[in-house]
Amino acid sequence: APDTYVQNYGNVIWGAAQGLLQPLDDYVPQDAWDDLMDNVKEFVSYKGKYYAYPQLVEPAIVLFYRADLFEQAGLDPNKPPKTWDELIEYAKKLTTDDVFGLGIPGFGPNVGWATWGWQLQAAGHLALSDDWTKATVTDQGYVDFVNFWKRLYDEKVVPEQPLSDYTEMLPYGQGALAMKLCGSWGLGQLANDYPEILEVTKVAVAPTKDGKQDRTTSTVGGWTYVLDAKARNPEGAGEYIYWLLGSDQKRCADFFKVAGYSKYPPRKSVNDYIMADPEASKNESMKIISEKIVPYAAAEPLYAWEISMEINAALENVILNGMSAEEALKLAEQNINKFIEDNDVPSKKP
Repeated sequence: APDTYVQNYGNVIWGAAQGLLQPLDDYVPQDAWDDLMDNVKEFVSYKGKYYAYPQLVEPAIVLFYRADLFEQAGLDPNKPPKTWDELIEYAKKLTTDDVFGLGIPGFGPNVGWATWGWQLQAAGHLALSDDWTKATVTDQGYVDFVNFWKRLYDEKVVPEQPLSDYTEMLPYGQGALAMKLCGSWGLGQLANDYPEILEVTKVAVAPTKDGKQDRTTSTVGGWTYVLDAKARNPEGAGEYIYWLLGSDQKRCADFFKVAGYSKYPPRKSVNDYIMADPEASKNESMKIISEKIVPYAAAEPLYAWEISMEINAALENVILNGMSAEEALKLAEQNINKFIEDNDVPSKKP
């Protein structure tokens, strides 16, 4: 392998645990580590060592909404919905014969990961216990989350069948949705394909059950640089990573500017540098995402994909098959626990 290469956050810990990567602590100066946001440090740490240096973060859940349609519906575009109840109330007012009030991750694999942030904000945890020995999906937080997701369909404010893949902004850009839940990359898609819609778009923190927004509402993905376990020139690789990602703020800031501020810096000083730029400081979307979503964001879970798909199955069983939330989550619990037993999941926890 090359001495250094790009790796996503979800595979950093696995690579470290399996001996595929080596720590970067001795090859990247301490000032670069001190500059990272506190939550991002956790994404690249394993047993007290740093195994990657991050390039960017991308929140998976941001609420996009049309300010012009808010005004037409008699809603204040400067006061987006903060609670689940408000989200449904707003979506009802925004729904017309031609426009759905809200677009959400529909059915299929995307729901497995697109709802991680919703699970965290509703229950305060994800689907497995900390020691990976059992499922943790039947408490009131999960019940509330599943029932809320069902309400969106019962109130007919979301399309019964998704108009596009969750990651795409196409139906929003074409005017079929007044609000849309998508990742921060949606800003880049709007800038490239629907600049006229971007001009009337605002973003907000995803609504929470109780309206409090100083909490996790999204997981974040993104990319890092790692050091291969068999690197022949780790010093040179470390110097390169530091030059590229950990030193000159302007060099790093230029990347985010070119990306239309649809991706966000993991370094505090780069964020400050960007916000000191007059053009960037006027970018309301960047300010909201970088200050109100990214600092509270959590890492994506490391456990097997099959576990996340059981949450997707629970949502489908409630919305499509008539199960109660309690019944569907009990079934998910049973299936996850069987998967744990069959695959000796606790022994695989890095």
